Amino acid sequence: MDGLMTAETQDDLTTQTIELLRELIRNACVSDGSADSGGEARSAATLQRFFEGSGVRIELVEPHPGRVSLIATLPGTDPEGPSLLLLGHTDVVPAGRGWTHDPFGGDVVGEGPDAEVWGRGALDMLHLTASYAVALRAIATSGVPLRGRLVFAGVADEESGGVLGAQWILANRPDLVNVDGVISETGGIPLAVDGQVRGVTVTVGEKGMSGRRLRVAGHPRHASTPWGADNAVITAASAITRIGEHAATAQIDDLWPQYVAVLDVPDDVKAALVDPELIDAALPQLGPIAGLAHAVTHTTYSPDIVRGGDKLNVVPQSAHVDLDIRTLPGVSAADVDEHLRAALGPLASRVTIEPLGSESPASRSPLDTPLYGALCDAVAAAYPGAHAVPVIAPGAADSRYFRQRGIPAYGFGMFSPRWRHSDFRHLVHSVDERVDLATIDLAVHAIERVARQVLG
Repeated sequence: MDGLMTAETQDDLTTQTIELLRELIRNACVSDGSADSGGEARSAATLQRFFEGSGVRIELVEPHPGRVSLIATLPGTDPEGPSLLLLGHTDVVPAGRGWTHDPFGGDVVGEGPDAEVWGRGALDMLHLTASYAVALRAIATSGVPLRGRLVFAGVADEESGGVLGAQWILANRPDLVNVDGVISETGGIPLAVDGQVRGVTVTVGEKGMSGRRLRVAGHPRHASTPWGADNAVITAASAITRIGEHAATAQIDDLWPQYVAVLDVPDDVKAALVDPELIDAALPQLGPIAGLAHAVTHTTYSPDIVRGGDKLNVVPQSAHVDLDIRTLPGVSAADVDEHLRAALGPLASRVTIEPLGSESPASRSPLDTPLYGALCDAVAAAYPGAHAVPVIAPGAADSRYFRQRGIPAYGFGMFSPRWRHSDFRHLVHSVDERVDLATIDLAVHAIERVARQVLG
């Protein structure tokens, strides 16, 4: 493939990105959902040292002790010129157990471009955060000024919703990130047919969040005589079963057929995958990406937490079920409640449906912006003959806060040909998370190219 790194061609940008990534991993900024976790001040200090002497303007924000975000700004020559934000986060999820290598060691394993940097956050999303920082510094020190303004943000708390990171900055210091467009996670997965990359994903939107708590009431009595008891836990179990069996109807938008078109599956399977009546039966044909395909074509209802009862010898008087619900564009909170009532059927009168967490609608950015055009050009440069494939993400990231303010935001990176969507989904938030050096090389050069094209 043209432009793919070899051991002999690894350049300074790639080397800088690798070393910065390793240090960010070693900082172990683990966010467990509590305000006092994270410790992103460590990575903010790393990034501040990295930008020293480059001439960029640095601002630090700390809404809670230790939860520090760094914003670096490179002004352009034209105050009226375009502006672009490279949005990375520095926090990671807990590592868990069973790793082959130290999850916070930042070890380089293997040789040449196939070597990998191992560690929690290597994929999500520290290799991109490092690439964004390196690209900005390279442009700042190149001696070739940009017409427009380039901003880098290494933010805290993304893994717990961005309350102490991007969301806080937009609410309290929007002047730091007042831009025309945003690049962030995730994207850049190559889609190959017969070994030839035909497309590369660009995330242009993401599903919404509309969590619900189902409360069930029963009647307590001695558990030694359970026959005929009104057991709230049994009712809750029945409610879960009914929700699981009540499938949401598939919704086929204008994006999904573009993804299907470059899948390496037979034509009859492709036809079924874009038919809302046939897609569910066709999903098993997709193997390891079937879950992803289902998620981006359906509003999903996942019962994740169940609690009930107070004591072993007392029939439970109450129980509740917490549902993680991810909505497609156009699906409202009222639609969610209607689906749940229909699923519950005769149990609906015995179950109280309550909102859980903040309501966040699905978001999507347009495909006719100069920034999206530059991303398309970067795909063609990295993979001649391939084109950008716009997709919607099943999960939530900081980009949604910008889309909600009318700022186009795209998930963009560039993975090497070895990657498939299933590989990415398997390793993100899992043990043995890692990224290969060839991907790092492709990503940092693609980001630099996009920034120069959009702002140059």
